[in-house]
Amino acid sequence: MKVQHILVPTDFSERSEKAIEVAGSMVDFFGCTVDLIHTVPLMKYFHESMDPLGVPFSIEKHLYPHCLERAQEQLEALAEKYIKKEYRGSLITNVERRASEAIVNHANSGEYDLVLMAAKGAHNTIHMMGGTTEKVIRHSHIPVLSVDEAISEKSIHTIMVPIDFSESSYFSVVPAFELAKEFDAKIVLFNVIELYSAGSDMVPYVPTTINEDGIYENLINRLQEYLEEHEHYNLDIHRTGVTFQDVLVNTDDDSMHSVELVTKVVKGISAHREISDYANNDADLVVMSTHGRTGLARVFIGSTAEQVSRQLHVPLLTVRPQFLEESVE
Repeated sequence: MKVQHILVPTDFSERSEKAIEVAGSMVDFFGCTVDLIHTVPLMKYFHESMDPLGVPFSIEKHLYPHCLERAQEQLEALAEKYIKKEYRGSLITNVERRASEAIVNHANSGEYDLVLMAAKGAHNTIHMMGGTTEKVIRHSHIPVLSVDEAISEKSIHTIMVPIDFSESSYFSVVPAFELAKEFDAKIVLFNVIELYSAGSDMVPYVPTTINEDGIYENLINRLQEYLEEHEHYNLDIHRTGVTFQDVLVNTDDDSMHSVELVTKVVKGISAHREISDYANNDADLVVMSTHGRTGLARVFIGSTAEQVSRQLHVPLLTVRPQFLEESVE
């Protein structure tokens, strides 16, 4: 996963400041440039309210320049506080109808490798994930890392990758491996067998003879096929002979860098509940595809991934498979 240029949106809340702090720590790993962006919401309704009153006041001429100037000063202060001088990039202020649209349009300009933003913003909601962040995750063409708290090299030990046997979910293994190398962490491939969608009262009637060992073998074999089909990733699986425990190796690295690969197969009522529970208790970072079995954006991000994002207490990195760029919009 190449990370040379990061875009960090901020609404100047304490939570979004945490994201800037994380960006400041990431420059130590990747040596990347960090841009900060703040969007002033478009207030067309002020025109409609003030014009009938004959107030000699212009939003564009009087209010927005002041807001943008103040925002620029706040961005400069945050950059100076958290980002080393040699890694500071552009400080962007703009006026848009929706903050999410401004962030996505800028992120998709082709200049960036990662969007790093707070899971929640200034306006708290009943969900863990704020509405703006959800929209950015859904529409961004580049990876989005959402965080609640500061993370460091020593805080990431286990990286969880939910797998549903789709090609797009296997794609998540690639950036997970690159991050695992940087943090010296292990990867947990997590597959959920959804027993029943009707509810917990139906569990006693669900067959319990599902063979987890067989699912594990199929999952690893399919991953091996995927890596062979995409040999440019230069990744290979070394089987240890121990069920559920393997090693992922970089075949294009002189040091043959390897990452521990653990497979976890669980049974549960719903995938998003099992993923969230395991992540919050046993993982430090989740890497998840924004597309699932069908390749349609809303099928995975609209159901499993979006529901997972709302319940996570750990950082979430969402990635959009490159081979779906042209076919999914």
